[in-house]
Amino acid sequence: MNNIKERDFSIDILKFLAVFFIINSHMDTLYTNYKMLATGGSIGDTLFLFCSGYTLLLNKNSMRFDNWYKRRIIRIYPSVIVCALMGALFSMQPDIHITTLGGGEFVIAIMIYYILIYFIKVYAVNKIPLILAGVLFVSLVIYILFFPYKTETGEKGLYGITTLYRWIPYFAFMLIGAYVGMKRKTMVYNPMSDFIKMISCLFVFYGVQYSAKINPIIAPYQIITLLPLVGIVFYFYKWCNAGIWGKVYQNKRCHAVIMTISGLCLESYLIQYSVFTTSMNSIFPLNLPIMVLIVLLAAFVCKCLSRVFVQTFKDGDYDWRSIIKPY
Repeated sequence: MNNIKERDFSIDILKFLAVFFIINSHMDTLYTNYKMLATGGSIGDTLFLFCSGYTLLLNKNSMRFDNWYKRRIIRIYPSVIVCALMGALFSMQPDIHITTLGGGEFVIAIMIYYILIYFIKVYAVNKIPLILAGVLFVSLVIYILFFPYKTETGEKGLYGITTLYRWIPYFAFMLIGAYVGMKRKTMVYNPMSDFIKMISCLFVFYGVQYSAKINPIIAPYQIITLLPLVGIVFYFYKWCNAGIWGKVYQNKRCHAVIMTISGLCLESYLIQYSVFTTSMNSIFPLNLPIMVLIVLLAAFVCKCLSRVFVQTFKDGDYDWRSIIKPY
């Protein structure tokens, strides 16, 4: 119980929620006639990036870049490889594309972010606000000059599947997480006020997106949704520091569920497309929670297999207890 109290429960809860946001955003074919409800991917992605930046800079241990980056590779790529193999098995596709083995655009972006974060941590940790301003300025200039929201097949929006541009401003969320982690002890938390502000940002975020879809004139201004998205993530973090969340977290059963699912953020993202099926759409909406459970189960299996993969290439015997432990 002492170990539970020492952890920053707000970050574990944010990662827990991010898993469901990310899964839900890709379930459009399972929502039948309500595809607009398959949303939340941008929120889930940015929550995950915020948490990554937050925790990476809390670690004060100095480490050479190659060893530091090696740890990131060991955490990410065994899961990427295992999920690619499992995905091919589930999908009955004998060929595995090199992009799949690379983890896709999300994983590639994270691996680039890790490089940038390391050197910021070592050489410019006190200049994060300035770097953040630079990232936002570059994002705005590129957006205005190249209009990446336009595609040959029509309007996809800032958060469209084919819009790789979004990974430039998304780095700002990792920087914000790092900065908030550094300032966490001096921040003032007001659960009710933070919740209201979070909901307000949520309404603005989706309001602008909806307006952009029904009115092409508004589409070029969709970049302003990044501001309420920052608000959603920031106030979500502050709200998750509320005492009620702390009580939930300290409950042993709730703690086990939160830690297990929050630790599956990567694997659930990687394996979900391979296990999604429309065969249960006839029992909508019951198909949705069933599919979420299937994704989480498949993600857990993949995580265990990735641990086997890592231990196979290490000296010593297999530690099966650590392989199958929930978290």
